[in-house]
Amino acid sequence: MNRMTIAIYSRKSKFTGKGDSIANQIELCKQRAQQFLSLKNISEENTKILIYEDEGFSGKNTVRPEFQKLLAAVKSNEINCVICYKLDRISRNVGDFAQTYETFEKHKVDFLCAGETYDTTTPAGRAMMGMVSVFAQMEREVTAERIRDNMHMLARSGRWLGGHTPTGFQSHKEERVDVDGKIRSLFKLVPVKKELELVEFIYQKFIELQSISGTTRYLIKNNLRTKNGNDFTNVAVKAILRNPVYCIAGQEAADFFRSSGADICFEEDELDNKQGFMPYNRTSSGKDQQIKNEIKDWLIAVGNHDGIIQSDTWVKIQKILDAKREKIKSIVRTPYKSEALLSGILVCGNCNRAMRPHVHKNRKSAEGIIPYYYICELKERSSKERCDMCNANGAVIDNAIMDELLNYERTDSSIHKSLLELKERLANKKESENNQLGFLESELETKQKQIDRLLDALGADESNAQETFVELTRQKINALADQCKALKNEIEKASLNNAIYTDYESQTQAVVDTLKKLKDTMLTTTAVEKRELLKSTVERIVWDGEKAYIFLLGE
Repeated sequence: MNRMTIAIYSRKSKFTGKGDSIANQIELCKQRAQQFLSLKNISEENTKILIYEDEGFSGKNTVRPEFQKLLAAVKSNEINCVICYKLDRISRNVGDFAQTYETFEKHKVDFLCAGETYDTTTPAGRAMMGMVSVFAQMEREVTAERIRDNMHMLARSGRWLGGHTPTGFQSHKEERVDVDGKIRSLFKLVPVKKELELVEFIYQKFIELQSISGTTRYLIKNNLRTKNGNDFTNVAVKAILRNPVYCIAGQEAADFFRSSGADICFEEDELDNKQGFMPYNRTSSGKDQQIKNEIKDWLIAVGNHDGIIQSDTWVKIQKILDAKREKIKSIVRTPYKSEALLSGILVCGNCNRAMRPHVHKNRKSAEGIIPYYYICELKERSSKERCDMCNANGAVIDNAIMDELLNYERTDSSIHKSLLELKERLANKKESENNQLGFLESELETKQKQIDRLLDALGADESNAQETFVELTRQKINALADQCKALKNEIEKASLNNAIYTDYESQTQAVVDTLKKLKDTMLTTTAVEKRELLKSTVERIVWDGEKAYIFLLGE
């Protein structure tokens, strides 16, 4: 039996009560829905119609509460068909509508208009939607071109356009009055002396060592940190070495950018061998993260700040880095399938850094097994200066952890004991809260009965009673009411605690279920699959040099 869920969407910028009002839009959409169901041979009894109304919201964008709920339902595959009165009810922006329609298409949702001939269930309707998408793409390209032209104009000013300031600089706001008498704000980079000294040192150390990892190890070993107080990484060091903001505006660097295909936004007479370069468009916004652009996509201008690295030195470093990158690309790698199971979850008990597996590729045991061990990342990078945690024998710790996890039901298992203690503790806490909740509810009931009796007495005798008696009775009632209010607050807290302990119990059971799943599947999987299964079960394992402590997810 065919079932159908139809969503009707209506929107109006302001209430008028006439014309294409919300009510009129919905009525027309319902009539269109009946026609659609008739063509599909689906009865109304097997149809669910959901109404989404946005009144007082413009169609200039899609930031509307009911429309967002509709999109969420579409993405959850709860909707089969969307009907609106006219196309502009969805959006007045072609690009926004095209994006919405792509979502409909992705989730196989039909789209109909009650007052126009848009119907994606017909070939003509789909062709019309295709035309809309073409216009939307053209709009996106025109917008991108306009943005790039604007960036060219801004780049020529050498100003800082915002974002994370590079190490060695901070953003400084300046205000100027333009020819029309309006106050304009712009930002420039101003030096941070101590940070720039560290940047210069990093360049010098790289020239000396000709290695990013060697430079990083030296910085960590000597406790030289980033401006945010973190240890340097290879990525952070490379970002500093690659950033043109430190390069003095000289001819060598200008030729390098030009030969690399970058957009040059300066004149030759601006190369004063003093100011630094200002790069733009080094990154683009991806779906979930910033994407680094190639140099050919950069815009390069002369900035309003001083550079610190000579032009020829900066270019020399770029060529060294490029050569290393090409060498890495040319190496045909045959990945070694390490048996190390705890990679990504084993951490050092001294410094809380990850412990990485190191494989002795040129050694084998009598059984033909290649040995490996886990070493603290900070220990390795700082040459034992910052951490001296002893290494963990890979095969020994892996086998011990697997034995503990797979045999968690064994009575002498520490996991088994921990789970039993946890369940018992939660049961006791829950029982205590239940007893407390029962006592509080009994007390509340008693107080409320006392109030009722006092109110009855007061209501019966108030006309003849002495004024003093009435006032005392009212004071007693108010005091009892305050006590009831306090009891209700305590009951609410106790109920919340009870719910929390119930949730903890379900989490504990989830841990048990996960361990059972692990036991049922672990023995028949590859090393890679075993690592992923462990990550879905274990939050982390801490190595203190003698013992390993297992922290299960959700425990």
